[in-house]
Amino acid sequence: MTGTTTLSLTPEHAEELIRLLTDGLVNIEDKTGEFLLHLEDGTVIDTKGWSGWEWTHGIALTALYHHQAVAPKDAAAYSTRTAMDWFEAQYKISSVGAPKNINTVSPFYALSSFMGDGKVTDARWSAWCDDWAEWLMDGLPRTRENGFQHMTYNAMHDQQLWDDTLMMSAIPLARIGKLLDRPHYVQEAKYQFLLHAQYLAHTPSGLWYHGWRFTPSGGDNFAGALWARGNCWITIAIPLLLEILNDEMPEGDAVREFLISTLRRQIDALVRTQSPGGLWHTLLLDETSYVESSASAGFAAGIYMALRMGLVKGDEYRLCADRALAAVIGCIREDGELEQVSFGTAMGDSFQFYKDIPITSMPYGQALAMLALVEWERIQA
Repeated sequence: MTGTTTLSLTPEHAEELIRLLTDGLVNIEDKTGEFLLHLEDGTVIDTKGWSGWEWTHGIALTALYHHQAVAPKDAAAYSTRTAMDWFEAQYKISSVGAPKNINTVSPFYALSSFMGDGKVTDARWSAWCDDWAEWLMDGLPRTRENGFQHMTYNAMHDQQLWDDTLMMSAIPLARIGKLLDRPHYVQEAKYQFLLHAQYLAHTPSGLWYHGWRFTPSGGDNFAGALWARGNCWITIAIPLLLEILNDEMPEGDAVREFLISTLRRQIDALVRTQSPGGLWHTLLLDETSYVESSASAGFAAGIYMALRMGLVKGDEYRLCADRALAAVIGCIREDGELEQVSFGTAMGDSFQFYKDIPITSMPYGQALAMLALVEWERIQA
């Protein structure tokens, strides 16, 4: 891994890197089986390879969608084809798709966005989006206070709220709500943002806890970890929600103003906690934890989004994002795989748990680096 704190980048080089990362994305393999998820019923989930279906793939599809919207014609066609080939392959396996949970909903943000832009028009896709959104509304287990319980492939996580949930499920629900003209989907997505902020925002710093669990005596934030990648989902998800629901939440709207204030506090904390090398530590306030590239790419992407949308203003924010992107670019290998990415991370019961998460290339590492580059491209325009 190499690195620099000075960003030297042209649009042409950015496009070269995005193509390289896309090639790395579709060619990642778990050659040892170390990162396969084995379920109790014997099902094996490939969380690393491109042929699987997990939140990892949803984030990659998000990056591909965002890229095709701003890329030159040939590059845009390649990103669209890569994304839609994935959807076609999964649809052929089963018209139902993967087992429904919080994380497996994540690909539907990209699919509903392609449809909303008129890039794909097949009616089966809108029916697919509708089926999964209806499950979120009526089939997903809820916590106390009607929160989206963070149900995954291998655990129900009873009465638990995780910061990942907003990116993985609330964002797709909002986008499908816009696509299908379902106002109650939109209201549900907004409520989930407010509820998660209530229980996960760390008031002293402005950062976010990884999770919260309701207990008979009240509740707690598990280890109290301010985990980097969990935080990056918030940095991306808040501006993304505001962009999706721009018409529903105009300037002065109470929910909009609350979310902007929450985002600004978090980004101010990120400026303070960025390491000298440009990346962030996997535990944001613990300098003994390793620096991690996927979260850092997500922070860069989210800060660029916030700057482009006028949610934050100031040279310090642009400098922070540029330093992060420069460091992330330094982690891209010649074969297009991003180094220094932490593996998928369950809820930890100690800080050491997060420090011990293995480092390996993953689709979301590629995706978040792509998102950072795409948002850099958009802010140049």
